[in-house]
Amino acid sequence: MTFDFSVAVQAFFFIAEHLPLTLFLPAVTLAIGIVLGSVIAILRLRSHGFVNCLLAVPVSFFRAVPAILQVFVLYYSLPEILAPIFTAVTGTTVQPYEVSPYWTAYIFFILYQTAYQSENIRGALLSVDKGQLEAALAAGLSYYNAYKRIILPQAFAVAVPSFFTYYLHGIKSLALLFTIKIVDIFAAADIFAALYSRRTEPYVADAMIYWLLCIVLTFFFNKWESKLQVGRTLKA
Repeated sequence: MTFDFSVAVQAFFFIAEHLPLTLFLPAVTLAIGIVLGSVIAILRLRSHGFVNCLLAVPVSFFRAVPAILQVFVLYYSLPEILAPIFTAVTGTTVQPYEVSPYWTAYIFFILYQTAYQSENIRGALLSVDKGQLEAALAAGLSYYNAYKRIILPQAFAVAVPSFFTYYLHGIKSLALLFTIKIVDIFAAADIFAALYSRRTEPYVADAMIYWLLCIVLTFFFNKWESKLQVGRTLKA
C-alpha cells in the first residue's frame, strides 16, 4: 500500500483536534507537581532521619517503577477507592466502573511529577549558598519569608530549564494513557488508523505534530527564559 499524502493531511487535522488535552493535562499536573515537590524538597532538607526517609520512599518508588506499571496499578485500584467517596459526596450510588479514567490520568501525572520535581527542586535548593539562609535568619526573617523571598527565587532560576524538559516529557508520556482510554494525539492516530484502515499515514502525521509541537514550545520557552534572564540581570 503506497503512502497517500491526502490521507496524511486528513489524519493530521483529525489528530490536531486532540491537542488541547495533550497540552493541558501535562501543564496542570506539572504545576501541581512543582508546588507539591517544592514542599517535599524543603521538608527533606529541613528534616533529618525518620521524616526524610519517610518522604524519600514514595519519591524513590515513583522514580523507579515503570510509568506504565504505575498507570495500571492506579487504573485498577483507584476506582475502588474513589467510588465510595463519590457516593458519599453526591448521595447517589457510584460504581467503580463509572469512575472516569481521567481521574487516573490526573492523579498519576500529579504523583509522577511530584516525585521528579521534588528531586529537581531539592537539587536546585542545594545549589543556593547556605550562608544566604543564615544571613536572612540573622536579619530577622522567618524561615518562611527567607525561603519565599531569597532561597526559592534563586532555586527556581536554576530549575526553570528542567521544568520545560519535564513538560515535554509529560506530553510524550501521555501516549501511555491510550491503554486506559485517554485520547491524546497518539491515541487519536491509533483511532484514525482503525477507522480508515491506514497505518502509515496517521502515525507519520502524528510524528510531525509531535515534532512541530516541540519546535514551537521550545521557541516560546527560549523567548520566555531570555526575558527572565534579562529581568534577573536588571534586578542585579
